[in-house]
Amino acid sequence: MGQAVSSIQALYSAINQRDIVRAVSLVDEHCRYEDLNFSVTFIGKAAVEGLFTESCQAVPADLQFVIDDMAGDDVAVGVTWHVELGGNPFPNGRGVSFYRFSSESGKLVFARDCVEPPLKLGKVAFTMIRLVTPLIRLWSARQPSNPSIVVAKAAVMNPIAYVQYALWLATAIYVGLLLLSPPGWLPGEPVWAIQVQTLQEILDESLNFFFILPLLNLLGIHYLQAPVVHPASQGFFNLAEAWIFMFLPLMLWDKRSQHLPHVWFWGGAMFLTNVFLMPYMALRLNRAPEAQSVASKGRLARIFGAVGLTVGTFAVGWFFLNQPDVGGAFSRIEYLRHQIFTERVTLAFTVDIGLFWLFQMWLMGSTIAVGERLRVLRFVPFWGLGIWLVV
Repeated sequence: MGQAVSSIQALYSAINQRDIVRAVSLVDEHCRYEDLNFSVTFIGKAAVEGLFTESCQAVPADLQFVIDDMAGDDVAVGVTWHVELGGNPFPNGRGVSFYRFSSESGKLVFARDCVEPPLKLGKVAFTMIRLVTPLIRLWSARQPSNPSIVVAKAAVMNPIAYVQYALWLATAIYVGLLLLSPPGWLPGEPVWAIQVQTLQEILDESLNFFFILPLLNLLGIHYLQAPVVHPASQGFFNLAEAWIFMFLPLMLWDKRSQHLPHVWFWGGAMFLTNVFLMPYMALRLNRAPEAQSVASKGRLARIFGAVGLTVGTFAVGWFFLNQPDVGGAFSRIEYLRHQIFTERVTLAFTVDIGLFWLFQMWLMGSTIAVGERLRVLRFVPFWGLGIWLVV
């Protein structure tokens, strides 16, 4: 049995006994520890000690690491293991690790832990990889080369990882069901079988973006005639667009996402589909939260808030009051309900509205300091965000 194997057995024994001093005594001063639950690497003996300490404090005393198999020599060893709680296997508690020891100090100089993911995505993972590869490449190019903050958290079950998995799964479901699923699974057509009539409806709504063209026509400017669109569809479309429009200053002010290309994510959500916001929300969690700020908002926030509030509120009025000949409020609501259950585009906008509200509460809660008077506005859909940006 090689020396590395004996050292790893001693390390696991020390961790299971919560003997941090003995465990750290096996770690080299220049150790590089990669736990793939985390987006950062723990560099140096002190950082690894912090990881071990936080991990042991965060889990129950009777949670134990059990070695299933390992192979190695005096320098390196590979280990397969699982976690038991009170002698019973812990769900999603399997893992594989690799360890390398210094030929000079004889202590651990490199480690990599790969823990079983709580969500089994199967073939969906391949689709997700293809979809997010361009975004990951862009994001990686913007990442700082030397992260300055290392945060030690529980090594076995990281709650942030669950949230990230859920967001990536939601992205896959959004794309798979709303955009790609065949006719019959959901109302309307997928993007690969979209009808000319549906494309024309999308084009007409887009030409009336923010009601600019209809208002120009009302002012007597007829260089381009505004398409005639049912007021319920046009109002609903522009309310959604006004809402995501106001997200840009909120995303720019979010300290946890300063390493991300905000405009790219916001532009994709604004002009294509809300699916871009879910990867953004997942990737921002790769950074540790910073202290909340009470700094005054700039001119950009007020401009976006004022424009968004104006367009969104006008959209509600357009929904209920424009073209009186199409009927009253109930008939317009019924028309929208019918569109949701027969057209996938309208259904997607409905899902987007719900996600906008969720992400508004999330981002405003992360941005507005606890105790600030306007923090409650995060719960008010659309108008809460607009008022906070303007005030």
